[in-house]
Amino acid sequence: MTDDVTDDVTDAVTAPVPGLVAPAADAPAPRRPGRRRLARAGILLAVVALLSAGFWGWSVAGENRQIAAESALTTQLDEQTDAFNAHDARLRNTVWLAGQVHSVVDSAAFAGDTLAEAGALREALAAADRIAEEQSDAEPAADDDLTTGAGYRPPWATIADAERLEGLTRDSRRSEDRLLTAATDVTATRDSLDDAEAAYFTAAATRAEQTISTDALSNRSLQVALLRLAEQAREPTMVNARDGVFLAALMGAEEQVRASQALNEARRADPALAVRSEIEDYARSLSNGVALEFVWAEEVSGLGHDWLSGTAETYDTDGGWSIISLNYTIEEVWYDGPEAHALVAHEVGHAQVYRETCWPLFSGATFEQDQETWATAWSMSQGFDAGSGVEAYGRPSDEQVAVAGQCR
Repeated sequence: MTDDVTDDVTDAVTAPVPGLVAPAADAPAPRRPGRRRLARAGILLAVVALLSAGFWGWSVAGENRQIAAESALTTQLDEQTDAFNAHDARLRNTVWLAGQVHSVVDSAAFAGDTLAEAGALREALAAADRIAEEQSDAEPAADDDLTTGAGYRPPWATIADAERLEGLTRDSRRSEDRLLTAATDVTATRDSLDDAEAAYFTAAATRAEQTISTDALSNRSLQVALLRLAEQAREPTMVNARDGVFLAALMGAEEQVRASQALNEARRADPALAVRSEIEDYARSLSNGVALEFVWAEEVSGLGHDWLSGTAETYDTDGGWSIISLNYTIEEVWYDGPEAHALVAHEVGHAQVYRETCWPLFSGATFEQDQETWATAWSMSQGFDAGSGVEAYGRPSDEQVAVAGQCR
């Protein structure tokens, strides 16, 4: 009986109660509600931190891009300004040179010039005028606004500013390229005009020198004046002085040489002046190649009729040359004795002092650059006495005559 009771009790304890489900033997214990809230909060904080970090990185990137864009634009604007200044300087120089050349080309002296270089100069000037007109409105470097908002600015604002500045940098770079190309074109045009101007005046100088060689009877003083102008025409550093006024002076001096040649040729062909021509030829035969120019007057040094009088105005340039003035009495008594010949020899002696062979003799201890003693001794070394200068300046020593005689 005891066994039966035990079985019943066991059955009663282990039997299922209607309406209840027995929990699984291995099921986990249910979680507490507090833990779930903490997990959600942690996730939210992580998302916020991630978003904040991203926004911060975006802001930094935008700010850095804006700073880099400002720096790049500042540098580029400086380069554009340099390009503008270089172009402007070259254009202004070209305009100045064109104005200088215009004063030449537009002058009456140039109008009838048949030199081939004259035509080339006209063409180069026309090209310079065109490019000066085309590039007169070149745009300078833009003064763009680099300012941005002060204080904190959101990244989309800084990026927008950066994009604006980057666009300005690209525009500036294109402007710089155009200015550099324009400057190159201006420089080439300016150089062509400069070369054409130099070539024209070099050709004009050559023509002037040929005129002097051809018109050898023209007065030496006129030849020398033309030579000085021809030198200026050839000299590159004289470009500032080579304008229309200078060209008129050059051509005028050349015309004076030609007119002098024509006048002297006419005088030599005049039978009434045959004695003068003979006297001039005689003087040149003594001059050892020193160029002589002659002036005839009724009075020289205040001495006229019944006096033999002459002077020599001597120059050490251009190989040495002299202007010899003689009064009419010399012509009248030329065949009457040696005195007139001696006086002419005295004046030619003055013209010898700047010759390379004679200067040491004249400037040395024997004469110490005494002009009249030298000229008298030189005339005497030619075999003259009376008329050589002894009457006016005294008789030189035999040594002085001998030394002067070495000037041949």
